[in-house]
Parts: sequence; structure tokens; C-alpha cells
Amino acid sequence: MLRRIVSLVIMIALVIGMVPVSERAIAADQNVSKERPKYIIDAKYDDQQQMITGHLVLKLPVKPQEKLDKLVFRLYPNAFRDWKWGTKSRPSAPGWLTVNHVRVNGEKVAAETKETVLHVPVSKSLAAGKTAQITMDYQLKMPKGGTRLNVYGNTAFLAQWYPMLAVKDAAGWHEEPYTTTGDPFYTQMSDFKVTFHVPQGYHLITSGSDPDGDSKGPVTIEQSNIRDFAAVISKDYERVQGKSEKGVKVNLWYLKGMEDVSQELHDAAVSAMDFFGKHFGQYPYKEVDVVLGETGYGIAGMEYPGLVTSVAKVPTQKGDTPAINVVAHELAHQWWYGVVGNDQVKEPWLDEGLTTFSEFLFMHDQMGENERDFLTKVAERSDEVYKTKGVTSVESLDKYSDPIYALMVYARPAAMMWSLMDKLGREKVMRILSTYYQRYQFRTATTHDFIQTANQVAGEDLTDFFDHWLYFKGTLAKDESKKHHHP
Repeated sequence: MLRRIVSLVIMIALVIGMVPVSERAIAADQNVSKERPKYIIDAKYDDQQQMITGHLVLKLPVKPQEKLDKLVFRLYPNAFRDWKWGTKSRPSAPGWLTVNHVRVNGEKVAAETKETVLHVPVSKSLAAGKTAQITMDYQLKMPKGGTRLNVYGNTAFLAQWYPMLAVKDAAGWHEEPYTTTGDPFYTQMSDFKVTFHVPQGYHLITSGSDPDGDSKGPVTIEQSNIRDFAAVISKDYERVQGKSEKGVKVNLWYLKGMEDVSQELHDAAVSAMDFFGKHFGQYPYKEVDVVLGETGYGIAGMEYPGLVTSVAKVPTQKGDTPAINVVAHELAHQWWYGVVGNDQVKEPWLDEGLTTFSEFLFMHDQMGENERDFLTKVAERSDEVYKTKGVTSVESLDKYSDPIYALMVYARPAAMMWSLMDKLGREKVMRILSTYYQRYQFRTATTHDFIQTANQVAGEDLTDFFDHWLYFKGTLAKDESKKHHHP
């Protein structure tokens, strides 16, 4: 995700006091898995009331030896009911997600909602090795001006728009509070079958493979093995179509007035998909959509499986230019977050830092932009911030303010990876990333997993290097940042 100010580079420039010159062949299992949750959603959109009325069936495989005496769902839209954060980001009209008629294996239960968390009791532990079925009705009131979840013109941006099963791991159920810093969402790979009922004249843009043309009657879209399911319902957008070298369908959706950048951004999107696929590993799905538009306060671009959003232009010293860097950044998230997951609340650097490095590498190779001087400044400024704030690059979201978050989570890890190329050579760093992608695809990785992979591929112990860059131990990061080698 990139914040509106208006891109990552400009945001960090405000922090460090300078403005930069410019801004595997995967056999992905697309079949329904007995090991993944499956969401079956029936959703009707009322464009007059700006509401979704939905029915959710969740088929939940219970792991062997696992005892579940409760279930936890996330109701993220409730953050927009009683806004508790900054006044500038307050929605102009509230939104919420209400749930009722909850049943577990056919038995009615008294679920309890507390802000963005829904607790679903289980009268008797769900049987390990079996599949439980949870059903519920829900109603989503769209906020106006909500962050990510928004209505703009004749378009509804649906993000985190259904009751989402929380992650349960060794730490228990993840119920972390909503934040406006970063992306406070942590999800697991699931399968989806979503049926939409939308008014005449609307078309669908989703995380799955979408039908062409306006929707006539119910439309059912299925997509397996993704972390969540996002959608845009609109009658305002036009499309530029194309395919990547590997045959992935790449769509660029634009509004009236964006015609001057639509083709250029589509070309960049195709180029980015090819570039990241070549260096990291093949994109495992059939389609990806880039939607240019207003997804709420502070969002320049946002990633979802198979669907990203972006602004159309970004300001530079030379004036407004097509937002190629934002498009590249969000598409890189298809690799770092979409396929290789991480706990975005606990270790946000792991997807944002690798994605920012991927963006900078693409802009360097394909667009001729060199940000080495900028990254040197990033290393120096982040050292200063650590000395005064004591915040590292491996912290949970609640430890960061927005500007420090951008500096520590996005930019410093990007500078770290560039320094790693100086140390090991570009080819070996690309092998580290492609190995990491292969090893942890469709899984959740950790900082430890990444460092372990880097050590194995490099054939040497890089612990001190990562300790310096990520945890600010010693002075290596500062010394390494002075190098100006090119990849």
C-alpha cells in the first residue's frame, strides 16, 4: 500500500528533508482444497442505499489435534461506524458491518460483536479432521470516503467487505485493533465462490477472473488459493486489455479524464508483471486488474489478490507524471503479500520492504531511474530516527507514526536490499528472492524465514548484516550505505 502524500518517495522526502530526483513456474492448486477454508458468499448490491446484503457460508477444515471452542471473525468495516482516528481521514458518512443468524453446523449460536471483532461460540469443540460449516447473514453499509472501503461516483470499492475469519496460529486468535497506519489485516489462504447481484449497467472487477461486459443477472466468480477477495462494482470505468508474456490477462481500468495516461500505465503494468515474474517466479493466477481511482483518504495505491488500485498521476519536480512507480509497487505485492504472505500487523516490513525494493529495481531497470543517493539518505535518516525514537524496522504497526512507518518499513529495507546486492552481487540476491518465493508461496513467512533463506542461498552467515539493517545493531548499515555500486 502507498499513501497519498503522494507517493512513498515524497512521503519519506518530507521526513528526511530532501526531495529525490524522481519519484518458477508454479503449479498453483486452483482446485478446492480440503485444507483451506472456503467462503461461499451471496451478495446483493443496492446502489441507492449503498449497501451490500450478504449471506456467508464458511466451510472450515479443522486441523488434526486442533480443538476449537470458539471462532473469531474480523468485521473491519466497523472501524468506520464510530471513527476514532484523525479528523482528516474521517469518512464523510459512516459505514458498518452487522451480522446475524449465525449458525455452527446448523446450531444457532449467540455471536458477540465488539467493534471489529466477532466472537462465535462453539457449544462443543469442533471435531478435529472434520469440516465445520458456519453460516451467517450480514449487511454492509458502505462508508463515504472510507479508507479502502469507499463509494466514489458510480463505483463501490469493496475491501474487507465480508466477515473474514481471523488467523489462528501458535499465538492464538489474531484480534489486533484496526489502525490507520499500515495495513492492519492478516489473513490466510482460502477458496472463494462469490455470487454478485448488481443493478443493471454495472460491471464487476474482482480478485478472480471476471466476465466481460455489464452484469445481467447473478454473476458467480470462483477463485482458489488467495488471501482475501476484493471487488469493484462500477458503471464508470473503461478498460485497456492485454496479456503478459506468460499469458496472464492484464486489465487497466480508468475513468474519464485519465485517457492521457491509461495506455502508458497499462504498458507499465504488463512490463512489471513480466519483470517480477522473470526475477522472482511465475504469477500463479490467470488475471490481474489495475484500477485507477479514489479508494479513500490517504491511499495512493492498494494491493489485493489479483486486483490493485493506483492513482493516475504523481507529482514530481517535472510536474505530474503517470504513476508508473505506484502501479509497479502494487503489482509487486502480488508476489510479496499475495503469494508469499506475512503477518502484516506484526512484521509489515516483510512485504512492504521487499515490495519497495522490487519497485525501485523495476524503475531502475525499465525506466532508467536511479535512487541510490536517496537510499543513502534513507539509511542516514533512519539511523537518526532510531537514536531518538528507538524504533527499528521490525516492529508491529502500533509502534509507528505514518512518516516513521514509511521510512522504517518501506524505505530502509529497500536500501538494505540494494546494499545486499553490493555485498553479494545482483544474481545472488535475485536467487535469494526467487528461492524465498518458491519456498513460501501460498504460506506465511517470517523475518527469520527470510534471513534463513538468504543465508542458505548466499552460502554464508548474513545474520550480522540483517541485524544491522533491520534491528540497528552496530554501524554496518551506515557504512554499507556509503557505497554507490550499481546493480
